[in-house]
Amino acid sequence: MKLSPPEKLIQKQILNFLSAYGIFVFRVNTTGVFDPSRKVFRRLGGYNLKGVADILGVLPNGKFLAIEVKTQSGKQSLFQKNFQNQIEKNNGIYILARSIDDVRYIVNQDWTNAA
Repeated sequence: MKLSPPEKLIQKQILNFLSAYGIFVFRVNTTGVFDPSRKVFRRLGGYNLKGVADILGVLPNGKFLAIEVKTQSGKQSLFQKNFQNQIEKNNGIYILARSIDDVRYIVNQDWTNAA
Protein backbone atom coordinates (compact mmCIF):
# COMPACT_ATOMS: atom_id res chain seq x y z
CA MET A 1 0.00 0.00 0.00
CA LYS A 2 1.43 3.36 -1.05
CA LEU A 3 1.28 6.00 1.65
CA SER A 4 -0.20 9.38 0.79
CA PRO A 5 1.96 12.42 1.56
CA PRO A 6 0.69 14.66 4.36
CA GLU A 7 -1.71 17.48 3.46
CA LYS A 8 0.85 20.18 4.28
CA LEU A 9 3.29 18.77 1.73
CA ILE A 10 0.57 18.54 -0.95
CA GLN A 11 -0.46 22.14 -0.16
CA LYS A 12 3.10 23.37 -0.51
CA GLN A 13 3.57 21.55 -3.82
CA ILE A 14 0.36 23.05 -5.21
CA LEU A 15 1.20 26.57 -4.04
CA ASN A 16 4.69 26.41 -5.54
CA PHE A 17 3.47 24.88 -8.79
CA LEU A 18 0.67 27.38 -9.45
CA SER A 19 2.77 30.36 -8.34
CA ALA A 20 5.52 29.31 -10.76
CA TYR A 21 2.97 29.67 -13.57
CA GLY A 22 1.92 33.11 -12.39
CA ILE A 23 -1.42 32.05 -10.92
CA PHE A 24 -2.17 34.11 -7.81
CA VAL A 25 -2.79 31.73 -4.89
CA PHE A 26 -2.33 31.81 -1.14
CA ARG A 27 -2.73 29.51 1.85
CA VAL A 28 -5.57 30.17 4.28
CA ASN A 29 -5.05 29.31 7.93
CA THR A 30 -8.43 29.06 9.63
CA THR A 31 -7.24 27.05 12.62
CA GLY A 32 -6.47 30.12 14.70
CA VAL A 33 -3.71 30.69 17.22
CA PHE A 34 -2.85 28.18 19.93
CA ASP A 35 -3.35 29.54 23.46
CA PRO A 36 -0.98 27.50 25.67
CA SER A 37 -2.55 28.68 28.90
CA ARG A 38 -5.99 27.38 27.88
CA LYS A 39 -4.60 24.59 25.65
CA VAL A 40 -7.04 25.48 22.86
CA PHE A 41 -6.94 27.18 19.46
CA ARG A 42 -8.42 30.67 19.60
CA ARG A 43 -10.12 31.86 16.46
CA LEU A 44 -8.59 34.87 14.83
CA GLY A 45 -10.58 38.10 15.12
CA GLY A 46 -13.25 39.02 12.65
CA TYR A 47 -15.61 36.87 10.65
CA ASN A 48 -14.70 33.19 10.53
CA LEU A 49 -16.41 31.10 7.90
CA LYS A 50 -16.21 27.37 8.61
CA GLY A 51 -15.12 25.08 5.79
CA VAL A 52 -12.99 27.59 3.86
CA ALA A 53 -10.69 25.82 1.40
CA ASP A 54 -6.98 25.48 2.18
CA ILE A 55 -5.83 27.43 -0.87
CA LEU A 56 -7.58 30.44 -2.40
CA GLY A 57 -6.67 32.45 -5.46
CA VAL A 58 -7.67 34.28 -8.59
CA LEU A 59 -7.21 32.86 -12.07
CA PRO A 60 -5.88 35.05 -14.92
CA ASN A 61 -9.46 35.61 -16.16
CA GLY A 62 -10.56 36.86 -12.74
CA LYS A 63 -12.37 33.69 -11.67
CA PHE A 64 -12.19 32.79 -8.00
CA LEU A 65 -10.22 29.60 -7.26
CA ALA A 66 -10.60 27.44 -4.15
CA ILE A 67 -8.60 24.26 -3.54
CA GLU A 68 -9.33 21.91 -0.66
CA VAL A 69 -6.39 19.58 -0.04
CA LYS A 70 -6.96 16.08 1.31
CA THR A 71 -4.89 12.93 1.58
CA GLN A 72 -6.10 9.87 -0.35
CA SER A 73 -8.22 8.81 2.62
CA GLY A 74 -9.28 12.31 3.73
CA LYS A 75 -12.94 13.31 3.63
CA GLN A 76 -14.57 16.71 3.27
CA SER A 77 -16.55 17.94 6.25
CA LEU A 78 -20.12 19.15 5.83
CA PHE A 79 -18.82 22.73 6.18
CA GLN A 80 -16.29 22.14 3.40
CA LYS A 81 -18.99 20.71 1.13
CA ASN A 82 -21.16 23.75 1.83
CA PHE A 83 -18.23 26.04 0.97
CA GLN A 84 -17.73 24.10 -2.29
CA ASN A 85 -21.40 24.52 -3.16
CA GLN A 86 -21.19 28.29 -2.60
CA ILE A 87 -18.11 28.64 -4.80
CA GLU A 88 -19.61 26.59 -7.62
CA LYS A 89 -23.01 28.29 -7.35
CA ASN A 90 -21.24 31.62 -7.90
CA ASN A 91 -19.27 30.39 -10.93
CA GLY A 92 -15.98 29.94 -9.10
CA ILE A 93 -13.62 27.01 -9.58
CA TYR A 94 -13.40 24.52 -6.71
CA ILE A 95 -10.96 21.61 -6.71
CA LEU A 96 -10.73 18.77 -4.23
CA ALA A 97 -7.03 17.95 -4.60
CA ARG A 98 -5.45 14.76 -3.33
CA SER A 99 -2.21 15.41 -5.19
CA ILE A 100 -0.59 18.05 -7.34
CA ASP A 101 -1.84 16.12 -10.39
CA ASP A 102 -5.40 17.19 -9.55
CA VAL A 103 -4.50 20.84 -10.28
CA ARG A 104 -1.97 20.49 -13.12
CA TYR A 105 -4.62 20.97 -15.82
CA ILE A 106 -5.17 24.58 -14.66
CA VAL A 107 -1.93 25.80 -16.25
CA ASN A 108 -3.02 24.41 -19.64
CA GLN A 109 -6.31 26.34 -19.73
CA ASP A 110 -6.83 29.34 -21.99
CA TRP A 111 -7.94 31.77 -19.29
CA THR A 112 -7.90 34.76 -21.65
CA ASN A 113 -11.27 33.86 -23.20
CA ALA A 114 -12.86 31.76 -20.47
CA ALA A 115 -15.38 33.70 -18.42
